Amino acid sequence: MRAFVVLIFTLTFGFCSSEPGKNPNRNPYSLETLLFLEEVLLDVWENPSAKEDAMSRLRYVCRTKDTDDGYLCYMWGLLEFQRGNYNESYTGFRKALDKSPNDTLYKNMMRISAEKSGNLSDLKSHSYDGEVLSTLSELEIGCREGKTLLYPKFQFLISRGVFTKESLKRGSFVNCFQTLESNEQIALLKEVRNANVSYKERLLADQMKTDPFTKIWDTSGYHRGDSGKEMVGATASAVTANVAVGSQTGVSFGTGPNRSQTPITEAWKKVKLASNSGNEGQAKEALKQFLSEVQVTKRKGKAEAMMAEALQRAAKLLIEQDPQYVKIRSLAKEL
Repeated sequence: MRAFVVLIFTLTFGFCSSEPGKNPNRNPYSLETLLFLEEVLLDVWENPSAKEDAMSRLRYVCRTKDTDDGYLCYMWGLLEFQRGNYNESYTGFRKALDKSPNDTLYKNMMRISAEKSGNLSDLKSHSYDGEVLSTLSELEIGCREGKTLLYPKFQFLISRGVFTKESLKRGSFVNCFQTLESNEQIALLKEVRNANVSYKERLLADQMKTDPFTKIWDTSGYHRGDSGKEMVGATASAVTANVAVGSQTGVSFGTGPNRSQTPITEAWKKVKLASNSGNEGQAKEALKQFLSEVQVTKRKGKAEAMMAEALQRAAKLLIEQDPQYVKIRSLAKEL
């Protein structure tokens, strides 16, 4: 398996000795990052004399020049875990999770490495999720070793929504749960809330994460399939802009009901609201803000510039052709 991974890296990217530069908006799978990682992996796996130096470089980059989602810190933690250096591994996974607090893989690996390295108390004080993860490990250890007084841990995890009735009856903790007294089992089952996991929202999050336009535009409405009346940007028959960024990607001028985290989306929302009210003056000011945000985005990088240009073209077509913008048709010339 190692040889196969190394071969893929070698055939695809070749060799590179430079470290990725400091860039908080870096794509973790950029060519520069992968080239650096390839060299580290080759040294760790194939060059014993350079192994420690390679690990030192990866550790340094994790602490000073990591990607925006903690990918290199995660790789450092993973390599240290494989080598049996669980304390170092825990540090790497913790730094990765600090960068990307919602990454479930990082959470799970930090929990496992904390258990291996004896850092469960540190994990418990790390965050809200850390307390849950450490308690889950403590329960797992207690069940494995046949310890008593596990009721409080089950109760805590149930209160945090970790267990459902189904998981307590058929999950990996079922045997341990059945060692509790009957009255304790009944009491705990009464405390179980309905599952709060929304697989629809998880799918939406995954779709947004893989959509390159999410960097500059609130794509949640598009991926939810919101109807024209609910979307900020366009009706169901509105123009969709397409731009090639590695692959052909569609962009719909839509957003969900919550406030967007992207300035361009917020600016366009104001254009839409002004258009609905027929206030051309407000629409003109909002359009200026939209164009200003587009220009700011264009300066962030080549990919961002291409996507921002696509949004600007789509905005022009919407104002020129979409029925929702009939009251501000004259502003199309501003674009």
